[in-house]
Amino acid sequence: MFIFEFLLMLFLLMSIMFITLMERKVLGVLNNRKSPNFFFMNSFFQSLMDFIKLLTKKVLKLNFILKNFWVLMIFFGLMMFFLISLNYPFSNSMSYFYMNFFFFFMIYSLMAFFFLLLSYSSNSFFSILSMFRVLIQIISYEVGLMFLFFFPLILMNIFNFYFYFFSSNLIIFFSLIYIYLLVLVSLSEMNRLPFDFLESETELVSGFNIEYMSSLFSFIFLIEYGFFLYMMMLINFFFFLNDFFTLMLIFFVIWTRSFFPRFRYDKMLYFFWKEVVLLIMYLYI
Repeated sequence: MFIFEFLLMLFLLMSIMFITLMERKVLGVLNNRKSPNFFFMNSFFQSLMDFIKLLTKKVLKLNFILKNFWVLMIFFGLMMFFLISLNYPFSNSMSYFYMNFFFFFMIYSLMAFFFLLLSYSSNSFFSILSMFRVLIQIISYEVGLMFLFFFPLILMNIFNFYFYFFSSNLIIFFSLIYIYLLVLVSLSEMNRLPFDFLESETELVSGFNIEYMSSLFSFIFLIEYGFFLYMMMLINFFFFLNDFFTLMLIFFVIWTRSFFPRFRYDKMLYFFWKEVVLLIMYLYI
């Protein structure tokens, strides 16, 4: 069993390498510019080389940071990613937990505090600004995500992903509204455009990761994309579709990064509490 769990986490980490390469290739095509195409087999291992390069760089210890939190939060995030990856519905995984749906949300909620403490420990103006942005998203979209996952599980009275998967006689044909809401709220929870208030990648100065460099930044990158991959796989699992649908979801998220501008705070809050919440209530009614 433990060998299976180790291989599962290993393949998830390897998948992150190819997802980042896919994102750089797709963004290059969509923005009409060159993507990585030089190093070995059209840059097939470019992401791996970038990761090794970051590991070999020196970590600068800045004087104004809170050093204990600054380093420990990286290991906390990795531990949360490994725990949540074990919760995916495979027969040999931790999916035997009777209420593993709540275990999933417990870990996912703790990841919000991971980003908050990362921003706080950097102890700079732009990092604190990104922390306030995250607080806004936590108050808003995490509630919507929980109720959207509750919807099919409550109808079946099953709160275990593994048993839900084998309840094929109770398959629910979800509406397009449900798919739209789930992907939209997931975009916000993963801090992707048009909801990237955490990093604000379209601005000249980024958010919480300004002071993180070299190996520390690479681990943050792994955690962020690991949760992104896990969420896409989980949405695919809920709709009983194949792995091609997961690739389509990943492509859609990359596509939104190429074209959508970021919401304003007030627009984002208005959009959620005045429109998304009403649609979620409509699903329950």
